[in-house]
Amino acid sequence: MPRCSVVLLLNFVPPYRVALLQALEREVRRLTVLVSTGMEADRSWKTDWRGLDVRVSRSLTLPYRRRHPDGFREDLSTHLSVDMLPRLCALAPDIVISSEFGARTLQACLYRCLAPLLGRRSRFLVWATLSEDSERGRGWARTILRRLMAKCADGAMTNGESGARYLESIGFAPERIFRVHQSTDLERFASLHTAARLPREASRAVRLVTVGSLIPRKGLRPFLQHLIAWCETNTDRVLSWRLIGEGPERAALEALLLPANLKLTLIGDVAYEDVPSLMADADLLAFPTLADEWGLVVNEAMAAGLPVLASTRAQATGEMVTDGQDGWLFDPTDPVSTKTALGRALNTPAASRIAMGDAARQTAARFSHANTARRMIEAIEAVWDQ
Repeated sequence: MPRCSVVLLLNFVPPYRVALLQALEREVRRLTVLVSTGMEADRSWKTDWRGLDVRVSRSLTLPYRRRHPDGFREDLSTHLSVDMLPRLCALAPDIVISSEFGARTLQACLYRCLAPLLGRRSRFLVWATLSEDSERGRGWARTILRRLMAKCADGAMTNGESGARYLESIGFAPERIFRVHQSTDLERFASLHTAARLPREASRAVRLVTVGSLIPRKGLRPFLQHLIAWCETNTDRVLSWRLIGEGPERAALEALLLPANLKLTLIGDVAYEDVPSLMADADLLAFPTLADEWGLVVNEAMAAGLPVLASTRAQATGEMVTDGQDGWLFDPTDPVSTKTALGRALNTPAASRIAMGDAARQTAARFSHANTARRMIEAIEAVWDQ
């Protein structure tokens, strides 16, 4: 196919996605990114588009609360872009890629139907960054609307196998589903000095790090209870857990009574470019999420050479982590599974953890921006040739 013009529809451009979009921009004739907002209010990141052609549409932002079937609640927001359709008509893209299944995707569907009437050839891809766990309990009305969008779309890109199964369940044919893994800037995290993880005396604390919002969905309070129980049983050992992020769970975490051999440090929000240095002296990443459509921090930690104590409720875990090789897997809703994996991770000798970290770095190398951009181009080519 000839180099084509692409319009990408997003809520906003997060800092971890800028390098990927720059890689995609180099492969197409023109890339225009239409966002609903420069940055969402609950994000601490700075707006930085680094030369990308990003345009902010007129949108209404509506907050709402969702209760997940596993019991936790989430404060979310939806963006209703009111001028997306006329913008698409003016840009006349060859390919429209729309994230998720909201109002912007509905307008992309309408443009796909209108394009032939306007004498244009256009194709439409949904970029569905989701998993079966993240979409449970969405309700029948959303499911019906998504089935209608599936009939209109030429294909869908999704993170991995769980996302693909969900897309099949709402009507996408398997041959129209393209696996496009989440990726990160490997160089930013791989540049950490390996000397930071040389074996230390057994008397020193095992240092865990977690990066993410302090919200119920991340499973932090239940996981801290498991750490407390482990420390109360293993009084001769010392643990340190560093949390990087901010959110409503902070007060509840600080209120828990900790044993003397467990230190909890809440760093708060930091700039995205500062995250690698805060991972540098950790021994492993703790990732106890109850539901994540991917979990990019897994990519980042593995790129930094950290083995991962990872929840199976995130798609990144299933796609990237091999139990006993570059991490330890557990179901955070199963106390026995969590206790067993935690014990295995904390009793792994320091030298073995470093070897697992080296294996993690090799795994992360497969999830580069270049590979993700290549898969996106393959999806574009496939729908263009239909």
